[in-house]
Amino acid sequence: MNFNHRLILRTASMILLFEGIAMLIPFAFACYFAEFAPATAFFCIIVVCVSFGITINRVTMHSRPYIHSREGFYIVIVCWMFVILLGSMPYLLSDMGYSFWDCWFESTAGWTTTGATVLGYDNMPRSLLLWKSVSSWLGGMGIIVLTTSIFPKLGIRGQKMAAAEMPGPTLEKLTARFGDTAKISYQIYTALTLIELLLLIPTKMTFYDALLNTLSSISTAGIVDLSNAQDAFVITPYIKGVLSFFSMASSVNFIAYFMLTCGKFREAIRHYEVRVYLLVIAAAGLMMGVDLHLHHIGGSLVSSIGNALVQGISFASTSGFIIDDIGSWPTFSKFMLLTLSLIGGCSFSTSGGMKIIRFSVFLKLISRGIYKRIHPRAIKPVMIQKKPVSAPVASSITMFILLYFGLFMFSAIVLSLNNLDMETTLSAAAGAFTNTGTSFGRLTGSDFSIFAVPSKFYLSLLMLAGRLEMYAVIIMFSPSYWNSDRARV
Repeated sequence: MNFNHRLILRTASMILLFEGIAMLIPFAFACYFAEFAPATAFFCIIVVCVSFGITINRVTMHSRPYIHSREGFYIVIVCWMFVILLGSMPYLLSDMGYSFWDCWFESTAGWTTTGATVLGYDNMPRSLLLWKSVSSWLGGMGIIVLTTSIFPKLGIRGQKMAAAEMPGPTLEKLTARFGDTAKISYQIYTALTLIELLLLIPTKMTFYDALLNTLSSISTAGIVDLSNAQDAFVITPYIKGVLSFFSMASSVNFIAYFMLTCGKFREAIRHYEVRVYLLVIAAAGLMMGVDLHLHHIGGSLVSSIGNALVQGISFASTSGFIIDDIGSWPTFSKFMLLTLSLIGGCSFSTSGGMKIIRFSVFLKLISRGIYKRIHPRAIKPVMIQKKPVSAPVASSITMFILLYFGLFMFSAIVLSLNNLDMETTLSAAAGAFTNTGTSFGRLTGSDFSIFAVPSKFYLSLLMLAGRLEMYAVIIMFSPSYWNSDRARV
């Protein structure tokens, strides 16, 4: 297969520029905190990124504007591997003695908004921890969507590349041109970020802590260690509420926000996926709260429900931040949290998991199947917001869910080679694949350093597969994809 290599280089050059500019933030904090080794590493990488980005962009300025859909998947994979590699360099060159594969894992966890770590948050320089939050924020909406929003001349190819990157069963366009759609999406994303930051600054947090928490929660990365890394301030109910609210807000379908900005308040409130998502969180929080209270965990019933609701939002949004000792929670509550992370948030959001819309359609398909057994001649379409779901979409969702659980079980088998306990093994597969970054067993602190190097590399691929919703990664292993005689565009 002949790829449009000039376009790949041109897209990579823009991402180089963005990544170099983004590193200015942790570089500034590294200078402020007198972290000289990380500051030097950031400075060198910024110079390389900006220099090569400008040079390659000029050389590839007259690249062919159109690409095939298959090329879109390839460009997305190449660009994501590229940013992960560059993103690992600050960790590797910071003179902390980190190995390359640990740095690769840390960078992958950051860009895929997983929040897992093998380096540990306690001893990591504050500038590197901030860099992980910045990379999570950039990866939250997608690097291709970011490129398209700032560089709209990508045109139709931008949409085809973003289709391989955006979370959700379909790529919805808010406007006629996808470049405008990407721009609006990032405007909403930036507005939510600024609002949360402004709400956290008046607390006893330093500006650094407020920025770190904002970037990690708004991207649903959950790089928020509420027990160890941030003992400079007290986690008040207000802070807990802000982090939870914006984690949930970022895991809501951004189409609803667009409707609000257009004055379509009724349509936004009645958005099917958002309503189901909030209902699932509320029901799960109530059931877990009662379960915790019955097992005498969390104090009063109201306190138990509050803790359960906050932790439920953390897992449903796939943020994965921990506010309690969930390792000691009853089995029912643990299972509910695991289920929430597998289902995930809404499509067209920063969250991971299967997505609520797929889960809803799949349940309706099961219900229709039972109904058709009783009434074989009946015509009963699957309806979402009073509109029938087409057969191709229903088939695609069914195939996705089957593939999702198939890959999840395969990953658990691969990770079982580490000979850890069952809870930790299943939790590792779920935490990486759903981009939650934490779970149960020995992973309640999001520390994946217990795994061997081959498993860390596999977990990195699993995190990337979860962020890109499997197909962009799995397609790369398909022989027909690389055989131009057999493949169809």
